[in-house]
Amino acid sequence: MVRESAGNMELRTFLELNEGMALRALLDQVQAVERVWDEEDERRQALATLLDLLDGAALHRSSILRDLSAMGRRIPDDPSYHQFLALFVPIERQHGRMVADADFMVRSVDQPSPGHSSRQLPLILILDNIRSAFNVGSILRTAESLGLVKVYLCGYTARPDHDRVAKSALGAESKVAWEWVAHAEPLLLRLRSEQVRIYGLETAAKAEALEESTFPYQSSALLVGNERYGLEAKLLQHCHALIEIPAWGSKNSLNVAVSAGMACFEMRRQWWHQNQRAVDPQS
Repeated sequence: MVRESAGNMELRTFLELNEGMALRALLDQVQAVERVWDEEDERRQALATLLDLLDGAALHRSSILRDLSAMGRRIPDDPSYHQFLALFVPIERQHGRMVADADFMVRSVDQPSPGHSSRQLPLILILDNIRSAFNVGSILRTAESLGLVKVYLCGYTARPDHDRVAKSALGAESKVAWEWVAHAEPLLLRLRSEQVRIYGLETAAKAEALEESTFPYQSSALLVGNERYGLEAKLLQHCHALIEIPAWGSKNSLNVAVSAGMACFEMRRQWWHQNQRAVDPQS
């Protein structure tokens, strides 16, 4: 049943919208909740409006909207940010923002075969609750290009079979080993028991600047978190070390796919030089 509210006139208008416009209206309201997330009263009010729209979506002529309406019934009374995103990221994905790129400028054709089987890095990438499917695709493309061992997708991180992951991965999603797990914490505990060294990419007080960090050549994992809120505190406790990429401009953070790429490349660069020195001490 649709909640009684002063917004019933808006609800009638919402039900008259076509599928695309209705999805846009839902997405606008999701973003309205995010903008006031740190203000409790405003957040509750904005969330109530969103839930009203989702209740109304059950009556929409679009089957996609009717399916999305079920999310409103699954959200707790006082959700955490990660719980909120776990339920409402699908709205963004259904709305389907398009990437306009000549975007990924390619200077040469792909190699006929990976070519890096003998040079695979002993590095695992763990993506925890990455919101954007396009970011996931971009990270998978980087992982394949650098020859990473495996990528773990945790929580609501989109999987490679998602069309928007494929759009930005450009085929890399079928060439890199990956596995989805519901929660990152048990995975981190297992990797630690297997003597895998875990690095968390996070702007935390104890984090060391990437350019000042030393990465011994050993089985390692890089943990990367949500675009807005980063890694949860309980996950940071399972990391052997934390690294960050210092910002020199007015913005204090980078896109998650860019950050992951920079960190993976720096580890690859150091390991390559370590291997070169082992082969030729004069290098």
